[in-house]
Amino acid sequence: MSLQARVPGRGSLDRTGLAVLGDLPWGSHLCQFFLTERDLLDVLVPYFRIGLENREYCLWIVHAPLTVERARRALTQQVPEGERYLAEGSIDIVTSRQWYLRGKTFSLSRVTRNWDAKLAVALAAGYVGLRATANTAWLGRKQWRRFQEYEQTLNRSLSEKPMKVLCSYALQRSGAVDVLDVARTHQFAVARREGEWGVLEWRNPPSASDPLGTLTPREREVFLAAVDGLTNPQIARRFGISARTIESHRANLMRKLGLRNQTELVRYALQRMLVSMEGR
Repeated sequence: MSLQARVPGRGSLDRTGLAVLGDLPWGSHLCQFFLTERDLLDVLVPYFRIGLENREYCLWIVHAPLTVERARRALTQQVPEGERYLAEGSIDIVTSRQWYLRGKTFSLSRVTRNWDAKLAVALAAGYVGLRATANTAWLGRKQWRRFQEYEQTLNRSLSEKPMKVLCSYALQRSGAVDVLDVARTHQFAVARREGEWGVLEWRNPPSASDPLGTLTPREREVFLAAVDGLTNPQIARRFGISARTIESHRANLMRKLGLRNQTELVRYALQRMLVSMEGR
C-alpha cells in the first residue's frame, strides 16, 4: 500500500484541535515547548480528541513528567468515548523508551521505518491517516545533533503522507540555541507565555524580489493546479502535455520559490492569498 496521501488542496485543511494553530494540511510537523505536565495535557488532549473524531489513528509517545497511566486518565476524563478509543486501539500510548530506544540506542533509520510501518497498518485498518506526538525529554546532549538530523529527515518524509506529528520539548532542558534548532526543524512551534499560548513560525529571510514573479506562465498554471491537489498526471491531462514535462515545471517552480514539499507549497499560496480561504 502506498504511504502517499492525496495532496491537500483547497478546502482540505484539517483541524489541529489547537485554537492557536487553527487548520493545517497533512504533512505538518509541529513542536511544543512545555514547562509542566499541565502544559502538555492542555495541548495534547484536544489535539488527539480531534484526531480521534476524524477517524485518524493516534500514537502518543510519553516521557516524564507524563506517564502512560496519567495520559490514559486524562484522555478518558476529557475525551468523550475515550475508553472506547483506547479499547479498540484507535489510540496507543507508549513510552519514549519503547519507541526511540529499543536496544538502548537511538537509530534514525529504525525510527523512520517505524513511522512508515505504523502508517501502513493504520491505512490498512481503515483510518484516514496518522496523528502522533512524541516527547523528547529523554534526549541527552550526546544525542542532540543526531536527533536534529532525524527531525529534518522526518520533516521531508512527512511532506506527502497522511500524517501529522507534534514533538514536545522541555524548556528546562533547552537553551537558546536549542530552541532555534528545534524551531528550524519544525513548521510551527507552540509555547505558553504569561498564561497565553502563542505560535512561532520559522521562515527563511525573504529575497530582495518576490520569486513568484520569476515563474513562467506555464509554471504559474502548474503551481495553481498543484495547490488544488492535482497530481502530475492529472495536471498533464488538463493542459494536454506530458507528465514528464509537468514534473520538470513543478521541480523548477519549487526551486524558484524555495519550497521543499507540497505542504510548504499550499502554505505559500495561503499566505499570499493566492487561493480562497472561504470555508476554511
